[in-house]
Formats: sequence, structure tokens, C-alpha cells
Amino acid sequence: MRKPLLAAGQEAAHYEIRGIVKKGFEIEASGKTVYWENIGDPVQKGLHVPDWIRDIVANEVLQSASYAYCDSKGVKSTREYLAAKSTARGGSKVTPDDITFFNGLGDAIARVYGVLNPAARVLMPSPAYPAHSGAEINRIGSKPVSYSLHPENDWLPDPEEVRAVAAANPDVCALLIVNPDNPTGKVYPKHILESLVEVAGEFDLFIICDEIYENLVYRGRMTRLCEVIGDVPAIVMKGISKEIPWPGSRCGWLEYLNRDKDASFEAFCARIDHGKMTEVCSTTLPQRVIPSIMEHPGYTRWHESLNAGLAEKMNNVQKRFNNIPGFECCGGGGAFYSTVHASKEAMNSPVPFHNLSDDQLNLIRSWMKPGLNPDYKLVYYLLAVYGICVVPLSSFGTDYYGFRFTLLEQNNTRFNTFLDTLQEGLQMWTKSEKHPDLIVA
Repeated sequence: MRKPLLAAGQEAAHYEIRGIVKKGFEIEASGKTVYWENIGDPVQKGLHVPDWIRDIVANEVLQSASYAYCDSKGVKSTREYLAAKSTARGGSKVTPDDITFFNGLGDAIARVYGVLNPAARVLMPSPAYPAHSGAEINRIGSKPVSYSLHPENDWLPDPEEVRAVAAANPDVCALLIVNPDNPTGKVYPKHILESLVEVAGEFDLFIICDEIYENLVYRGRMTRLCEVIGDVPAIVMKGISKEIPWPGSRCGWLEYLNRDKDASFEAFCARIDHGKMTEVCSTTLPQRVIPSIMEHPGYTRWHESLNAGLAEKMNNVQKRFNNIPGFECCGGGGAFYSTVHASKEAMNSPVPFHNLSDDQLNLIRSWMKPGLNPDYKLVYYLLAVYGICVVPLSSFGTDYYGFRFTLLEQNNTRFNTFLDTLQEGLQMWTKSEKHPDLIVA
């Protein structure tokens, strides 16, 4: 090209949740069954969308307005409904003008980070969902400023550490919270959220809070940011892709809290909205059905059933894996993921080889690139030998090792077979003879 298209030295963001799929296809092509536990699509895992939701959507499809443009910020009646719903929780008042719809939260996340001053930084959790960390890496061209979620504290952050990182990094303008968390599934207690809001207020930061899993909580109580935000400005991210579930709807929205409390934050929100207006609007149909779905008497029962199933699966997972030396499954409580944390001792050992064929061994070797973190070695071993497709924990921007998998498989026999196979793989990893060629330092 006439000019370089990428900035010199800019770090590329990696999305291993989908990146590992290519390797899974290689295994599938060899005739082996693959357990696809890398990505959180409930529909692909057999979750049946209730007939009453299908009926609501089918009826709306017959309405001419569903085929038309809606307001640039989104369907007004739906924004009024959602604003009243958030305001009723107490805390911050939300108006219809404080809500803007996007084509999925991926679209919203890209807009929020894309509008930020390139010199500013977002303080984000580690591990962090790659849509956020990737957007920050693409924006600033380097590793994000982060605070740790601690497995020894059930994957909760230490507010004093967050305070110290904010104090040491004057370029930080925003604090990211994902609640319930992805990848750990941890639901933040109210007092932790209050402490994080206090830190944001102390350093004049605004908060970005991803609440896409707000209704998928099976342990403890979900506290929404609007309940504890006080006067601190914030952007809350919500959507319907997970809880209905309707990931193909690509329907998410932002709620601006306290946008009138700070002129700079108000201008920032206005710029986000202005960018959305250049697209005219987001998809009309899914927006129009939200109030009817959420007010249906089956809506609460639907979540109760989903959450009961998730709780049962997580209990099963933790009983199995917390007894394997070097591995621990903590966190949980919300969303539909389980994170298995591995000790560095477990990760720094070579790959077992007595149960590897030459083809499997060569396949793992072909995947092992210089500079990979040790948990990639484990993930590749599980995929090549057992057909288990999970995501390395370190790909979520953390120094901790392990892997994440979903709790979404609706066929209980298949899910238990997957757990049996994974348990066998981890036990083999800890006990068997290792292959000296496959050490990753």
C-alpha cells in the first residue's frame, strides 16, 4: 500500500475464544468427537428458547413497524420501559434519553472505547473478557492498566489494590467492572461494588459496568450498579443475548448514569450517541419485543429454571476438580462459565506422552509457538488427546494459568461425559510420565 495501514509497534489483540476453533476443526477432521466448550452460545448448546418467547417474536414479525427504522437511540417505548425498570431499583434515576441501543454489546463496547481520548486509560480487571481488553489494546496499542481478580479470594478484587493502581496511573479515566464476571462467573457482593464506586469517586473516574449476565445469578444476590452508584458517572452495558437467550438478535444497550453530573462525561456520552446516529438505528425487531418478554409471567420462571440448572452443574464441577492436585475451581455464582485455576507447578511440567499417538504429538508440536503461556500447552493437550475445546485462562489478560469452559450443555449425559473426560485428562496430566520435548518454560 502507499502508506502503512497499521501504527508501528502496535500490539495486536488476540481472541482465543474463537482462535482455538481452527485447531478444534483439525481434530474433528480426524474423526474425533470434539466437546465445544469454548464459547457461550446457549442456543448452540441445545438451550430451547421457550415457546412463549417464540410466540411473542412471531407476533411482532407480523407488525409493519418491525420492518421500519426506529429512533436513532432505540425504540422509545422500550427505552421508557427499561428506564423505569432501572429507576425502580433505587439509587440513580434513569430516563429514556439515558438509554441507547446498539447491535449487540460488541458494537457498544467498540463505540465506548473508540470514542475515548487515546491518551486516557481504562483500569480493567485481570482476567478480563477479551471484548473489553481487546478494544483497549486496539485503542492504545499496548497492554491495558489492570487490577487483579484473586483466586485465593474467590476471584474478587481488592479495592485497596484498585485504589493503589488508580493512584499510580494518572492517565486512568475509567474503571471497568464486569458483574457477574466473565470468565470467573463471580457475582460481586454489594460492599465490593460500594468500595469500587468510592475509588472511582475519589479519583474522578467514570465506571464502565458490564451487566450482560445480570439475570443469570444462582448464588448470592445480584446488586446492580445503579443501586450503589451515588453521584459517580457511569455507563452500564446490558443486553438480551444471554438470558433470553437470543445471541443472534445482536441487541444490547447502554445506560448512562449521572451523565448530568459532569460536563466532560456528558460530552463523552453525546459523542457516543452521535456516532450511533450516523448509522440511523439498531435493529428494530428485538427492541420491540423486550417489554412483552420481560413482563410475561414465564420470564421469572424461565430464569429460575436456568439458574437452578447452572447451580447444579457448578456444584458438580467443583466437587470433581477441587480434589485434583494443582487445580482449583472457585468463583462461580453467575453467568454460565467455570474457570479452573492451575498452580504454576502444575503448568510448568512437561506434557504427558504415554497416551499420545505420533499424530497427536506432532499436532501439539505444530500448535506450540514460541512465547505461548504454559496453560496453552495444557489446553492443546486436552484438545489433541481428549477432544476437549476450552480456552486458556491466560488469554483473558492475566498472569494466572488454567482454562475456562461453559456450563451450557443441555444434554446431561453428554455434559457428564465431558466432565468425566476432562477429569481423566487432568488426572493424567498430574500423574503420568512427561514428554521432554513439550516443556514450555
